[in-house]
Amino acid sequence: MNFAVPSAILLAALALPIIAFYILKVRMRRVPVSTNLFWKQIFDERPPRSLWQHFRHLMSLLAQLLILSSLVLAFADPYFPWQIRQARRLVLVIDPSASMKSTDISPTRFQAAIQSAGTIVDGLRFRDELAIVVAGPTPEVAVGMTGHIPTLRRALSKLQPTDNPTSLHESVQLAKQLVGDHKHKQIVVLTDACDSSLRVDPTTKTTALDKAASVEAASVKSAINVSPLENSKADNSSSSDVVEVQYRVFATEASNIGIHQFQVRRSLIDPIGYEILVGVLNASETAVRCRLELELEEAVVDVIPLDLKPNEKWSRAIEKTSLEGGKLAAKLTKIETSNASSTSPTSGSSASDSSKGNSGNDASSGSKLNALSMDDNAWAILPARKVQKVLIVTPGNLFLTKVFQANPLVDVKTVKELPTQWPSDTLLVLHQIHPEIIPPQNVLLVDPLANSDLWEQGGVVDNPIITEIDKASPLMHHIRLDNVLVPEAKKLQFKSQAKSLAGTLDKTPVFAELRREAGKCLVLSVDLEKSDLAFRTVFPIMVANALGWFSGNVGELRESQSTGSFMRFPTKEKWKEIPSDSVPVLVDPNNEEFAIASPAETTGEPYVHLGPFQYAGIWRVAAKPNPKTDSGEKRKTKAELMDLDEIAVNLSSANETDIRPSKSMLDEKETAVLASGWFSKPIWYYLVALATLLVAIEWFLYQRRIIT
Repeated sequence: MNFAVPSAILLAALALPIIAFYILKVRMRRVPVSTNLFWKQIFDERPPRSLWQHFRHLMSLLAQLLILSSLVLAFADPYFPWQIRQARRLVLVIDPSASMKSTDISPTRFQAAIQSAGTIVDGLRFRDELAIVVAGPTPEVAVGMTGHIPTLRRALSKLQPTDNPTSLHESVQLAKQLVGDHKHKQIVVLTDACDSSLRVDPTTKTTALDKAASVEAASVKSAINVSPLENSKADNSSSSDVVEVQYRVFATEASNIGIHQFQVRRSLIDPIGYEILVGVLNASETAVRCRLELELEEAVVDVIPLDLKPNEKWSRAIEKTSLEGGKLAAKLTKIETSNASSTSPTSGSSASDSSKGNSGNDASSGSKLNALSMDDNAWAILPARKVQKVLIVTPGNLFLTKVFQANPLVDVKTVKELPTQWPSDTLLVLHQIHPEIIPPQNVLLVDPLANSDLWEQGGVVDNPIITEIDKASPLMHHIRLDNVLVPEAKKLQFKSQAKSLAGTLDKTPVFAELRREAGKCLVLSVDLEKSDLAFRTVFPIMVANALGWFSGNVGELRESQSTGSFMRFPTKEKWKEIPSDSVPVLVDPNNEEFAIASPAETTGEPYVHLGPFQYAGIWRVAAKPNPKTDSGEKRKTKAELMDLDEIAVNLSSANETDIRPSKSMLDEKETAVLASGWFSKPIWYYLVALATLLVAIEWFLYQRRIIT
């Protein structure tokens, strides 16, 4: 036996004063009496006692010496050599993904996994070490290698499931790095086996983890020399690199139905229209009837009844119209099975027995078809359309005027002469008439006839063939000009930097963007009176693209983010709305706030990185008054938030919606339970328990006045 703190044995010297106190004669207390006749007689009859006869309370003395010995040995921390040799290094990999919120195992799969992890922690032996890894999109070490059970318990109690997907393969690799080259090592993965890496490929009958393990084994084998002399050494070294990975599956063959895809964008044709892309997955072996409800700002816009076949993926693009935009929500309701898919209890079994499934789940019989409820809802943000003021200055062109008037997002005013004062916040459309100095605001020039401060006339191009089109520009989306008849076009020599959007074979720009600081500017040098451009469908598309470009609504798609993802949030316009005494924060659906970069920290950058988004729902970018005043003191009143923007976050994962694990994982037998059994605590633990027992015995002897 060895001692971790040998110097603690010196505390055994405390036994000397304990014995001394028993040897010393107790001094009698003087009490006056009426006569000492009887006391003198008793004193004469008592024989004299030697020093050793003071040990009358032998049991009490032995009990106190044993108490001291137990405590001294406990402080010395004794241990056996085999306890060091058999110490284990373990890693728990816990899956906190969205599918772990399923209720097919009571109360949830995640809570069942945490309870199992607690059992493993309680079963640690003396000198064992354990670490906990959370298998999120990016693996995270919740607590490093330690044998302190209260620390591990606290770490487990803080773990919560998220709506993120999981990455078990990367988490297992991290766990292998934590266990290192320890002799006794093991990795325990607590999961529902719904990760894509654990699903069996029907062609190869293997999982992605199996393929990764085979590649790893092949790399280890190739690194080992095969000479007869070193073969045994190689075998020993390779065996130390092998890590036992045990999968504990907390799942049943439960069925589920959910929304795995939901996006919305503005229509490219209808100015006030929008398109919804929605997908629903029936991850069950039974047919399901349900209803999909679509709401825009809590107003129902559509209700779609669905009759889904087993394992069917349903998707559809739905077109609607709305000028205001807002928060769009999708919800699955009234989920029920088809009559043909219902099952009845087997003969000879009671109704109560038939309602019981694996681990209390009845999903296998088709009566529990929605074990995961969080994917029954999805959200998207539809950008609002703003009415744009347009002033058209033209000597008279009906088609140019009508193409703007036909757009419901445009408030059009037409004049034939240049105004004395240009209206602010108005798009100017100057057709053949324009001042020498172009106004410092958004301007669309059509068929300019004179020189200006931005260009000079360079003649006329007869019958130009338009071949050069900038397809990457949002101004040219869905536009073809190769079949448009253009008898002539003005050849302009631009004085400022210009970007050609559509040009002729000799690189002459016909439609160009002029880059300047004072407002955006587009120039179309085609004569609308001679060309058939105004009669083509491409003309209203060109005007619609230009209106969107001028108003800043180029991004018709406000993409909904997936849980666990990151995004680049544009700050050029939003950060201007933040008051000087406020800071930007990110607020999750649970109203928890996260600090993000301040405007000063993003100087020169048009965006900041946000994420990861751990929960599905509507996240908010808001401005919060600085918790400290200019003098450095804390604000006494509660800071109110000013919302700047909203971000829709959805589960968006068919893999998480399908909560059925592979049957091979369910049928796999568990290895030995990682429990230590009796006498697994360190020796000092039992010595302290013995000292406590002896204290109780001593107290009993003292109270009963037992003298031996």
